[in-house]
Amino acid sequence: MFDSGISAEELILRLDEEADIARPILKQSYIEWLNAAEQLLYSEIIHEQHKAEIDGNNIIDGALDLSVVTVPDGADSLRFEDIYTVFCGDRQLIRTNRASGDIFRDVYFKADGALGINCDMTRIYGIRLIYYIRPKLKTIGSDGAANGNIMLPPEFVPLISAKLRGEAYKIANEDALSAKWINDYNILLETFKAWLSGKQSEFGI
Repeated sequence: MFDSGISAEELILRLDEEADIARPILKQSYIEWLNAAEQLLYSEIIHEQHKAEIDGNNIIDGALDLSVVTVPDGADSLRFEDIYTVFCGDRQLIRTNRASGDIFRDVYFKADGALGINCDMTRIYGIRLIYYIRPKLKTIGSDGAANGNIMLPPEFVPLISAKLRGEAYKIANEDALSAKWINDYNILLETFKAWLSGKQSEFGI
């Protein structure tokens, strides 16, 4: 994952001091906007892939509790929607729905929040997951400070700043200022997409 080296607490305090808003904005509101922006960027745009090897014995009644999957430090727990693809041995499984998952072989599906798998070889080969990683959600600690860093390249911290400013002015009913900062966010978002595209692998999917 990216790490700007700038703490969420530092950024929120700076934005709050700079904002020309009569009524104070709750820190929890900044945290919610920051989490929403980061999670969306990683889930829909950054798409950083990680691999997890799963012992077939962890699959109970054809389902894997995703909480048993160990994720890297600083990453949020794995959810079904993060899964890019699933392999059983050297066989890539096909994603399907719950009804079809009980009928067809070599498929995976969502089963009450768990990963449902219909593959005869799980006990022999286990399961290999390729998934998109997301940063852990920011929270406010017991000392009242926001924890964690802004998980973007340092040159794109203004992307998050613009988003938070836009949301802050929106809640303060400053529509013109909100629109200005949201427009900046959208422009920076396109620049970020182009930056990522230039660094993608030239082989593979």
